[in-house]
Amino acid sequence: MKVVQLLTNLNWGDAIGNEVLAMDDALRLQKYDARIMAFTVHDSLRNRTEDMNLSSLAANDLVIFHKATGDMLTKSVAALPCRKVLVYHNITPAKYFLPYDRLMAMNLWLGRNQLRRFAARMDMCWADSSYNANELSCCGVSAGKLKVLPILFSETVKKITPDPATEKELRSVNGTKLLCIGRIAPNKKLEDAIKLYIHYRERFDDNAILYLAGGWDGIEKYYAKLKGFCSDLGLKDNQVVFAGRVTEEEKEAYLLNSDVLLCMSEHEGFCVPLLEAMSHRLPVLAYSYAAVPETLGDSGLLFPKKDYPAMAEALNNLRKNELFRAKVVGIQLENLRRFEPETVRQQFLSLVNNVISKEA
Repeated sequence: MKVVQLLTNLNWGDAIGNEVLAMDDALRLQKYDARIMAFTVHDSLRNRTEDMNLSSLAANDLVIFHKATGDMLTKSVAALPCRKVLVYHNITPAKYFLPYDRLMAMNLWLGRNQLRRFAARMDMCWADSSYNANELSCCGVSAGKLKVLPILFSETVKKITPDPATEKELRSVNGTKLLCIGRIAPNKKLEDAIKLYIHYRERFDDNAILYLAGGWDGIEKYYAKLKGFCSDLGLKDNQVVFAGRVTEEEKEAYLLNSDVLLCMSEHEGFCVPLLEAMSHRLPVLAYSYAAVPETLGDSGLLFPKKDYPAMAEALNNLRKNELFRAKVVGIQLENLRRFEPETVRQQFLSLVNNVISKEA
């Protein structure tokens, strides 16, 4: 019996790619015949995968299919005679991308349409948040087929050495270092992070810097809008820094040397940067929407609306009040225990065993 993970793209350093590798490691440690198949694979990961070949799957195999967009796999996976599990990472609503990339918006619309048509045909569905699970329920997946399984991280993610040049640059900054990390995408509402930065800078720290660490490949129109927005506000490139796609080592430097992580996103199925911030003792200030409050639990600073003056005040409190900052960080660390790799790994293996035993 093979346990095969299927996905469209296997990339190094993104949340889904990291989880696929972590699941593969966990399965291999339990002596499963684990495989990974993807249409496109990062060059550094080709030794972890094999060619996409659905015809090689036997009736007693188990397929774990990761879905986060429209793809050419969903219909074929649903028709496979073997056992099938859908891992749902959520699909960003197309409306966010429509003004910037119609092709991307169409692909996202296709993904949600595929979900409505095929999710209920899977043997099991695992959602990495209750927020995502609720969407699967709305697609007709019964409660008996639905489980919540948080994102599983690889242990190697915790052993990264920060990039020395980035760390040196950040340590030379005298003002507050505000960080947004992740793809430069419309649903992240980075224009709202810039608005918050303006309020904070004007009231509390005119030396503050906002770092936007993430790539914008394929959504250059949104990046251009953000750059134009900064220009209209008179902001310089050394005040709102578009760092571009960062390496894991550069990301580590940002997480270790920033003062606050900002999350103004209006759509997240889980939001891995929140966990990354918590694990680096970096306080989080976030808009309480989608799966963000679920991931943060009772930790971080959550705002039910984008009240920029109140948010700026909270940022200043984090910066100036060491006891308050320590309390926020402490509660975040307590919340992080829910997502410890070993805890989630055991949940994952238990779910795999349950699926297999039902067909034994």
